[in-house]
Amino acid sequence: MRDVADSVLDSSSPQPTQTATLSSTTKPSAPPFRNPKGAILQVKPNPPASTSKLPPQPPGGNPPAPPPAAPMAQPNPPPRILGTAPESYNGKGDTAIAFWNSLENYFTVNATTFDTDAKKVSSALTYFKQGTQAGDWASDHIATILAGNPVNYGTWQDFRDAFKARFIPLETQNEVIQSIHNTPQRNREFGKWYQEWSRYARRANVDEATKMYVFRRALDTALHNKLLQLSPMPTTLAGLVEKAREFDRNWRTFAGPTRGFRR
Repeated sequence: MRDVADSVLDSSSPQPTQTATLSSTTKPSAPPFRNPKGAILQVKPNPPASTSKLPPQPPGGNPPAPPPAAPMAQPNPPPRILGTAPESYNGKGDTAIAFWNSLENYFTVNATTFDTDAKKVSSALTYFKQGTQAGDWASDHIATILAGNPVNYGTWQDFRDAFKARFIPLETQNEVIQSIHNTPQRNREFGKWYQEWSRYARRANVDEATKMYVFRRALDTALHNKLLQLSPMPTTLAGLVEKAREFDRNWRTFAGPTRGFRR
């Protein structure tokens, strides 16, 4: 007795098949495949390849870590301010030279920060005490500068000349110059004498050559003569001072003050 399945799969009995209408956008499927007994088997097409371009995943399924970001360049820190800013000037003539020397020294040691005349002048104008004649002068100076188009602070030399013309009286300047001429060393110990003489020299508005000439004239006669024997002669006041200090120290060490210095 034949199986029911064999009667169904009998190749002599044709089986009706269904035909599908393909649209213009549908790809035809693979042709049917008959097994040895005549059954139609439908072959499934392979799934389309993935079009994503993801990088291969490492074992474990975790995505790779992103590369570290490049470090950002750090800006250079501003230069450190050295020294102490001068105290505000009140306009008195007896302190004008000391104030100006302090101001110029402050800008010199911080030359990296105050590297233009405009920076020096604009900063200097903030060191004049408000409510005094110096503060009024600085305020008028600022107003004149800001009224310009473009704003122009001028040169540092022009500002120096304007300050000295306003706040350093001619009589005071003459007195200071007279003091460096009228303060000889005589028999005084060099260090103590030079401390006093240099105070007048710093306040005197004279050039380096004048200070060197007056310094040699004010020295003790023996020290002066020793300097004249130098070859080459120091070309700066600091060089002269160092040699005179050395000669004075050697004499006090080996000769002694009781034997007299003038030889």
